[in-house]
Amino acid sequence: MMLSIPASEPAQRPASIGDRLRDLAGLALMLEQGWQIEAPVLARLSWAQRRSGELAYHIILSRSGRRSLVVIADSPELHRFFAEQNIPVI
Repeated sequence: MMLSIPASEPAQRPASIGDRLRDLAGLALMLEQGWQIEAPVLARLSWAQRRSGELAYHIILSRSGRRSLVVIADSPELHRFFAEQNIPVI
């Protein structure tokens, strides 16, 4: 994941997320920290070598003028989350 941070600000990762950014729990933590999902979410084939050919969801988050991309592998829990939150996926 890359955070878009102006050069004048020190680079900071969201607190205690680490590698969890690749799952629904990490996404939920970012939302709790004030990030918001920019609709629509994009469903695309994963580019990760170990997941090549599998579906992944590319989610753009924004907060305080910053934007961040999170890519999460397909799962039934993620489908439920998008449906419950009424988040469009294309």
